[in-house]
Amino acid sequence: MKKLNIFNMIKCIIIDIKREIKHMTALEVIDTAIKIGLGGIITITGTIFMTRLNHKHEFKKEKTKRFFDSLEQISSLIEETTHVSLRYWALVNEWVYNGKLEPQREEELKNTKIKLFNEFKSLTIAESKLLLLGLKEEASLLRDYGMHLGKMRSNYFIGKKDLTTIEMTNIRQTMLSKKEELLKKLSYAYQNGS
Repeated sequence: MKKLNIFNMIKCIIIDIKREIKHMTALEVIDTAIKIGLGGIITITGTIFMTRLNHKHEFKKEKTKRFFDSLEQISSLIEETTHVSLRYWALVNEWVYNGKLEPQREEELKNTKIKLFNEFKSLTIAESKLLLLGLKEEASLLRDYGMHLGKMRSNYFIGKKDLTTIEMTNIRQTMLSKKEELLKKLSYAYQNGS
């Protein structure tokens, strides 16, 4: 009995709609069609606008992520280079202090010289990334830091007769202060996103 009532209700609604349509004027039909069309245009326009907005947001988000990832990689390269440089410094300083190196320490120095030479490639890559990111001042500080490390490598070595522990301490302090200045600038860029 309920099924019959539901069918009867639906049948009555359909009959009422048919009567309404028959009684609509052409102007009402055109008015309704325009409203439906405008509704569709507004929906499409809104969808296109929101899609573009989302795309721009995603692009900016990805660009920002790459920026931060690059700065983190650059900082890692600087730390790795500093570590090798400090190892080189420690071995030369040991020679200056003791007047000699044990054979295994001489082998370690030989390997450290090779590693330090290879680390300069990392600094060049880091400098290129900084320039690509538009961080010219930071790139200049990195270049200066690398030049200082090169100076340390070429002017402070085993066999140099007049090398003193004071000179070795000074070159280390200069290296660490240049690194600190560079990392402060990188930290500022990281904090501000540019």
